[in-house]
Amino acid sequence: MYNSKQKNKNNKNNSGAVETVLGEGAVFEGIISCEGSMKVECVLKGDVKVANSIVIGPNGSVTGDINAGEVIIFGKVTGKVDAGALEIKSTGEITGEVLVETLITEAGGIMRAKCEMKGPEPKGPKDKGQAPSAPQSAKS
Repeated sequence: MYNSKQKNKNNKNNSGAVETVLGEGAVFEGIISCEGSMKVECVLKGDVKVANSIVIGPNGSVTGDINAGEVIIFGKVTGKVDAGALEIKSTGEITGEVLVETLITEAGGIMRAKCEMKGPEPKGPKDKGQAPSAPQSAKS
């Protein structure tokens, strides 16, 4: 396990693997950033930015904002979640704000949050303040 970085040196995109674990019984305060995936089994007070996925374990709690590709909640989250996908498990609970593309909530999961679904970028002229120019007619 301790040599996992050496074994995976040539395989940076190790999908599904949790690279960082914040263990049960610990308390973390501050801002945490992670390039891979993370699992939280402790009390975390602060903002979290994770490139891939973050799992809040059944005994884990996060009080702060989470920005990640995927968020899976078995424990408790209080704050804003901005993610590509959010999954609230039957034991999970979120209070705050949610901004996601995909939302899955199992029966028993609790969401007390303002929710906004991200969509594809609007198509059309980039400058919305300008009307499209009228086609020029051909002169004879």
